Amino acid sequence: MRLAWAMRATAAVAVMALAAAGGGSPASAQSGARKEQERRTAEIPVCTKRLGTIAVVEPDNDWWRPLGLGSPEAIIKTFVMRSGCFGLVDRGRGLASRNIERALADQGELQQGSNIGRAQVRAADYFVVPDLVTRNNNAGGGNIGGLVGGMLGGGLGAAIGGGINMRKKEANVTLTLVNARTTEMERLTEGFARKTDLGFGGGVGFLGGGFGGGGGGGYENTEIGQVIVLAYLDAYTKLVQQLGGLPENPSAAAPVAR
Repeated sequence: MRLAWAMRATAAVAVMALAAAGGGSPASAQSGARKEQERRTAEIPVCTKRLGTIAVVEPDNDWWRPLGLGSPEAIIKTFVMRSGCFGLVDRGRGLASRNIERALADQGELQQGSNIGRAQVRAADYFVVPDLVTRNNNAGGGNIGGLVGGMLGGGLGAAIGGGINMRKKEANVTLTLVNARTTEMERLTEGFARKTDLGFGGGVGFLGGGFGGGGGGGYENTEIGQVIVLAYLDAYTKLVQQLGGLPENPSAAAPVAR
């Protein structure tokens, strides 16, 4: 069954919280930053219905570590929560902490009526994997493939070559949506951004301040980090725009469990 899809572009995900670029009065700089922010807040559609739940899965190559960045998982989680297209389940620390509570319940240590037990964890209908575009081209010119290859003996560099160009401050990323029951790749979108997309020379901020500091993995502190965020915003926007063919009830649409 295909969902009749309705999306509205509204203030949702990424905003440009930008410092004034040199020249001009502070008032005019702030006005320009506000206009840029308004443009950015309308870039991603917000879904009027949820299409199941997802868990964000890190790629195996840890491409972000040589850049001094955290996992892109936090970026995608922010997009998902702001867009409302999916529910979000935590298969990392959240699940580990829940298992501790479950163990305490099994040992009789929790207060009466705590209601923690079996068959309560919500299933993930889909997995989203944030990665870089992979190419087998020459990784020169400051390309992150060449950088990582030099640091780690070339194996990892060859695997992620083409995704990030340090010299040009460009990022080419992918988001893969995988069916949790059938393991089919339902969608694969590419996102691209470059330094000039930042505008006003400022950083990328998120509504509510939830993406700053440690939670953002350092993406706001460097130009290449900011570019990567915008590239994933581009990829996620495309992903949302392609969701119309997904079933309204992923659990019912899947093969019967045996």
